[in-house]
Amino acid sequence: MTLRRTRIGQALCVMALALCMGCVETGPPPSVMMEPPPPPPPGPQIYFVNVSSLALREGPTTSAPQIGTLNFNDEVEILETNGGWARVGDVSRNRTGWASMRYLQPVPADRPRSVPRKRSAPAPKEPAKPAPAPKAM
Repeated sequence: MTLRRTRIGQALCVMALALCMGCVETGPPPSVMMEPPPPPPPGPQIYFVNVSSLALREGPTTSAPQIGTLNFNDEVEILETNGGWARVGDVSRNRTGWASMRYLQPVPADRPRSVPRKRSAPAPKEPAKPAPAPKAM
């Protein structure tokens, strides 16, 4: 009888253990928990010209030769930036060059901005002419 009780006890323990093992929740594999999925690559930065005419240049400076002109609301893709300048790809004409970031914006404009003119030195004033002497009577 002791052997029989031992066997029944062992069988009950195995069944209880099997029942408990079925209730355990398993998590995702460790490799999934450790590494988050890589972020999607950023899409191209599309900008629009917000002035009526914008010079497209060979380099990021006003002294660089002008290689073309961008028009109001032309769509450009920003390829890189450097000190207020952007190397842009002109989407419609398949060309690249540098343009001032000041005149680009991420959404189309409803009307062109005015481009401030460079102030030149004021013209020298002419010396004042003496007033005519009153006529004697």
